[in-house]
Amino acid sequence: MKRIIAFLLVALACVPMSAQHFDPEHRHAIEISSGFPPIHAFMLSGGNSYYQMMSGIRETTHLRIGINIGYTYAINEKWDFNFVFDLAQRYYTRKFYPELPAEQITNKLDRYDFKAEPKTVKNDVDLWPSYMADFRWKWYRSDSVRLYTSFGLSYLPMRWPIFPNLTPIGINFGRNHLYGVAEMSFSTAATFLLVGAGYRF
Repeated sequence: MKRIIAFLLVALACVPMSAQHFDPEHRHAIEISSGFPPIHAFMLSGGNSYYQMMSGIRETTHLRIGINIGYTYAINEKWDFNFVFDLAQRYYTRKFYPELPAEQITNKLDRYDFKAEPKTVKNDVDLWPSYMADFRWKWYRSDSVRLYTSFGLSYLPMRWPIFPNLTPIGINFGRNHLYGVAEMSFSTAATFLLVGAGYRF
């Protein structure tokens, strides 16, 4: 909650700045960002499911992360079109345990010896690509800061074909070609918070 309040205070502190004129010669931008892993990175990952336990498998997740590469086109002074490719990733270890001796098996739920050394250990990564298109409404512009709200749709081929995305508030800061990006995002790109950098050309 403290992070949300701090983010909003920074955004509001930028409002008194003077207005910036639209620059039609620099309509294009490339953005690279990351943030809290998107919600589907948790929902699609199996973890220690009942099937795995019954098969003598234990999983440990080490890292979840999403990397985004976006292209932004400034339609006019108030609106941008944004297209993003996101790759959500989960790095994990999967351990395969041996079966207990037949005389020690009391029921089918206790067939494997999870206290023994695993027979096999595999490190692996799950990848979930998604594609997002949205429109940014730039409701405030200054020499150094642009505040916006965005909305659109994502295509997530792994599970849910169409997924809505919403950014209640986003901020671009920087008056030159290179600028920073921060968003409160609920999308296949990130869940809750996204940060990154962009380059206008």
